[in-house]
Amino acid sequence: MKSLSAIVFICALSCAEANASSFEVVPRNTDPEIGAAFNSPHTTYVDRDIIIEKAPRSSQDRHELLVFLPGTNGKAEGAKAFCELSAELGYHVVNLMYPDDVAASICAGDNKPTTFEEFRMALIAGGQSKYISIARADSIENRLAKLLRYLHANHPDEGWNQFSNEDGTIKWSTVAVAGQSQGEGHAALIGIKHRVARVVCIGAPKDFSKRLDAPAVRYALEPATPKARFFAFNHVQDPRGCTPKQLLMNLNALKLDAFGPPVDVTKEDPPYRHTRILVTSYPAVAVEGPNSKGAKIAHTSVIASANAVRWQKVWTYMLTETVP
Repeated sequence: MKSLSAIVFICALSCAEANASSFEVVPRNTDPEIGAAFNSPHTTYVDRDIIIEKAPRSSQDRHELLVFLPGTNGKAEGAKAFCELSAELGYHVVNLMYPDDVAASICAGDNKPTTFEEFRMALIAGGQSKYISIARADSIENRLAKLLRYLHANHPDEGWNQFSNEDGTIKWSTVAVAGQSQGEGHAALIGIKHRVARVVCIGAPKDFSKRLDAPAVRYALEPATPKARFFAFNHVQDPRGCTPKQLLMNLNALKLDAFGPPVDVTKEDPPYRHTRILVTSYPAVAVEGPNSKGAKIAHTSVIASANAVRWQKVWTYMLTETVP
């Protein structure tokens, strides 16, 4: 795995040097079996100076695909700055659209320990759970596999085929999965089921059973991806999905506390003592409940493009910190 120091990062990503280009792909253009109900476009990003021209840059081609999964009813533009930065760091990047209209928090009141996992696996691989039914064609796996095939056919010089196996399935070892809120829950479960390059949790992980008063049981499983490849960044006042205290219980169940306590990124600089649990209190908000305006601001602040300059070093750390 590759890493950038904070000094190299500051020098490499000046506005004058940024060259990430993006384009949209309608999901049904990649597979006619994909349903019409969730057909808003995927967005792809690539820095052609790095990937095509091999220009002298501090950032080099990582030969890794960064897949970003947005939260409930998420829009591609919500993580635009994060995806652009990922491309400028040498990733091929996909902001993947999927059936995201049902919040995973619907599982929080269920008394079955595996409800969260069943909900998410229906979305990841296709299938049926108590709360949703997803056709295989509409699954995250199929949408990504078919998008990679489409990108290879239409942009063969960009090397998208390196992220697929010969049979067209996803080569997970070359993929870094990231997401915000619901999307991160899918990303983390993919990292548990498959050995991926890294997992970036933003505004998450939030799967906490209020009925059982415990983190989702899957957090305690030994993942296919080493725990040192998981990173989390959260606002300390964020109550969406679960309380900040319950979120910390989730992170401890994942055993990310083994890499050090939470570090406030507004008080320290990279590499943040190499912790995997990053937090912020910016902006300070009045949270009057999980559906309040302050709660929404806190929940989205850690991915908001409006905060891109503030979080540039944090995002870069999660995307480039050396991992086993």
